[in-house]
Parts: sequence; structure tokens; C-alpha cells
Amino acid sequence: MLRCRPDGSFIIAHFTDLHVGYPNNEADRRTLQDLRTCLETLDADLLMFTGDQIWCYGDNNPQQGFQQVIDCINTSEIPVVITYGNHDSEHGKITREALRQMEQGLKNRVFGEQRILTKERLSELFYIYDSTGQHVVKQCVVFDSGDYVSEKIAQQLTDKNADNCYAYLYTEQVRWLEQTLQPVETAIFLHIPLVEYQEAKAFIETGQCLEAICSPEINTGLFATLVEHEQAVNVFCGHDHDNDFTAEWLGVGLHYSRISGYNVYGQFARGYRQIILHEQNALATTIISYDEHKEGKSWQKLDKTLKKI
Repeated sequence: MLRCRPDGSFIIAHFTDLHVGYPNNEADRRTLQDLRTCLETLDADLLMFTGDQIWCYGDNNPQQGFQQVIDCINTSEIPVVITYGNHDSEHGKITREALRQMEQGLKNRVFGEQRILTKERLSELFYIYDSTGQHVVKQCVVFDSGDYVSEKIAQQLTDKNADNCYAYLYTEQVRWLEQTLQPVETAIFLHIPLVEYQEAKAFIETGQCLEAICSPEINTGLFATLVEHEQAVNVFCGHDHDNDFTAEWLGVGLHYSRISGYNVYGQFARGYRQIILHEQNALATTIISYDEHKEGKSWQKLDKTLKKI
């Protein structure tokens, strides 16, 4: 059971885009070391990993890379949820099903009370209970947002064109959400940003948008469901490494996390997004870098964020 602390808070650490390759290069080793160091001092109630944990291209071995990520996460006692991005299972080297089988090696993997498997993609809904464990006060939804719109991927051929369209959420995933949402504040996690992030970038509240938003070209209506939800909704994604903004459009929060891995492009200091849910108050969020953990500043930032709620 996921439940709030005695003070009513529930803290999520959202990591994305680790991009660990195997055999490791210096950047991979730095990613794994900084992640491990971060987890040693992390104050959180849930670890959220939303895709592109590994590389599959070239001579990389995705099984070995993913096992390294699992071993690193297992150094923490914090419950963990994991889903996948466009790079985790490309080039026919490993399937989503095989990745989920490997997840069994995560000692603290928690699973949603509601789940649906749709064409290789697992979607989950987690209830967050109050500090007594008696009442649902928040909910988290985790979508596997897929990889690419391409028959090549379906046929598991060995390569793809770089300009293939990014995958869209299946209509079955959207209908499932409509049927399972409870009337409480909701946080949604996925890898690929929704189409509506294109609109949200005109309403940035914090952070930056330094690259094009690489969303799907097909819109299957999730955002409309979120707009109509009777309680607050915030969406968190990864995918675009040079975006880390928070924004609101039509009453829905649309946010990027912070890139967490070094073996890939990106101008920002690596780290994660901290998300604080609260029994009585609205969601609060901030970016925390690995360097802040090393310097002990993450605790000061946590205290500052809590006071803003």
C-alpha cells in the first residue's frame, strides 16, 4: 500500500532517460554512479522511472544494460515503478514482455491496483492512501507510451528510419483510464509527451523549452478526458532532454522531468523531478540535480518545496 506520511505528504522522485548502454562507456559509468549516490540519500516514498532506461542501438546489449539499471535501483529500499520509452526495445533486440520479465528482479517493484496490458504495453493505476491507510486521497497513472508508429517495429526488423513518427496512446488505454479514474487529484506519468505540450509551451511557469517537442502526430483524446476530470490533473513526461518546464493549459498541468543520464545529448545538469502530493493541499514540484545531493542541498530544497504547498 502506498500511503502518505504522518504530515500528509507523499514524495515521488521521477527519473527519466538514463540511456545506459552496455558495454559501458565513461558516461554510462557516471550515470550509474550518480544514480546510486542519489538513491543513498534520497528522501522519497516512490521512485518513478519513465523510459529510455537503456540503449538498444549498434552493439549495445540491452539485457546487460537493463540488469545494471535494476541492480542500481535495488540499492534503495524505496518502492519503485517503471515503464518504457522509445529506445528501450527498438531494433528488435528485446521486447516489452522480456523487459517486464526482467522487472521481476526489482526487489521493491510495486504494481497498480488497476492494470491493463494493451498490445505489449502495460498501463497501471496506483491509489495513494491517507496517513491512516483508510482513504484514497490521490492517484497515479503510469502509461507505457510505446515507441514508434512503424510496421518495421511490429515485424521486429533490425533497423528503423530516424524520422519515424513517435507512438501514440492506444484508444484502449484511454478508455481504460476513463473507466478507472477516481474523483481525486491525479498524477500521470509516461515517456512521450502528449500532443498538447505543443500548446502548453506558450504558458511555461518554470523551467525551459530548449528543443522541439517530439510528441505523436496522432491524438487519441487522453487530454480531453483529463480536462473533464473533476479534480486536478498533472502530467509528467521525459523524452525531450532539453526541456524541463512546468506549464498549465486548460487547467491541466503539463510537465517535463529532468534528464537523468549522461550517455545522450542534453544541456541540463542531470537529476530528477521531485513531486510532492499532499492529503489536503495541491501538488508541488521542483527539479533536483545529482550535484545537489552530493553537496547536501537537496534537503534544503525539499524543505523549501514543502513550505510552498
